[in-house]
Amino acid sequence: MSAPPGPPGPPGPYERPGPQGYPRGYPQAPGPQQGYYPQQAYYAPGWQAPVPPPAPPGQRVPRRTRTVLAVVGGVLVLGLVAGLVTAGRYYLGIRPLGDVDGARSATARQLAPGHCVDPLPADGAVVRVTVVPCDEPHEAEVVGVLALRGADWPGQDEVDELVTAYCEMDTVQREAGFQAVVWSPSAAGWGQGDRRGLCLAWLDGGGATGSFTSGDDVTVP
Repeated sequence: MSAPPGPPGPPGPYERPGPQGYPRGYPQAPGPQQGYYPQQAYYAPGWQAPVPPPAPPGQRVPRRTRTVLAVVGGVLVLGLVAGLVTAGRYYLGIRPLGDVDGARSATARQLAPGHCVDPLPADGAVVRVTVVPCDEPHEAEVVGVLALRGADWPGQDEVDELVTAYCEMDTVQREAGFQAVVWSPSAAGWGQGDRRGLCLAWLDGGGATGSFTSGDDVTVP
């Protein structure tokens, strides 16, 4: 009588494993009705997964990080460009106009005595005006500038009174039919450094030629 066979040993070098990865004939091998589940990582209390080391120099940044950096960089570039454009426009709006050899648009802060304007803007905020050579027909000429002082805004009424008191028409201008027009800084302009009050000699209906400032003969229609 022979002894009962023992459990099968490990597969031989040429014995292929079963379909689930167990050697054929292995008693614990799951049958067709059993499922095989891969292991799940289990972290015991007090233990945590190791933190990956920082990326060495030269290693590519992950896509998500690259995207975020690209967006932030783009925003900074756009902000810088917008700031430069705004600064450029501001500088062009306050740069002295100088001599005028043809009609051109300018801001009130660019005007100086001897600049002729046609037409004269209506009462209210003056944004831009058209400046023409004074030997061409025009409606008004800048004949004086008052430099105001002070850091704090004194109020619109006080500024208007100061500029109005300074801008007095002379006899020649009055006899030629010109009237005084005053342009004074607003609160917003004062906050941006505008400290100039302008005095203009205005001819109702326009058509004047010549310049009071340059000493030319001024003719009217």
